[in-house]
Amino acid sequence: MASAPRGRTTTRQKAQAPEHPLDRVSRDLAILNMRLHGLTFFEIARKLPEAGFKRVSVSRVYAIVAKALRSSPHAPARDLRDLELMRLDQLQTAHYKQALKGDAAAAQRVLAIIDRRAKLLGLDASLEAETSLEDARKTLIQKLEHLARGQGQKAKNAKS
Repeated sequence: MASAPRGRTTTRQKAQAPEHPLDRVSRDLAILNMRLHGLTFFEIARKLPEAGFKRVSVSRVYAIVAKALRSSPHAPARDLRDLELMRLDQLQTAHYKQALKGDAAAAQRVLAIIDRRAKLLGLDASLEAETSLEDARKTLIQKLEHLARGQGQKAKNAKS
């Protein structure tokens, strides 16, 4: 198998070359700014090579935006979070009246919007933690009751 001449890299070698951390940061900021300007995840993935960055999948673009929204209280993530919340408010307003009139499809959309807002703001995490704590408490009580019954049986057997 022949190797590529020195000084030249093949397309395959370029694809496997590690990305420099500063390049990743620049790419991620570019992705956040594109999203802030209203581009869809698909459009961002398509435009990255045009902006001089390596091609990434649509799901990777989504993951980068989601991570930035969760982890950074600073701009542009804060601005993007606010923009996403505003978009959710607009969508909810558009469907809310129909949902209240009994339109099942509109009600489903409103509930999906509410769910998305709760995830974006991190509201679900506290509910999950409360549920886990309550489940743990119930399990502990059951185990204690089981142990107490076991101790009661041992005492009865000792008296006999």
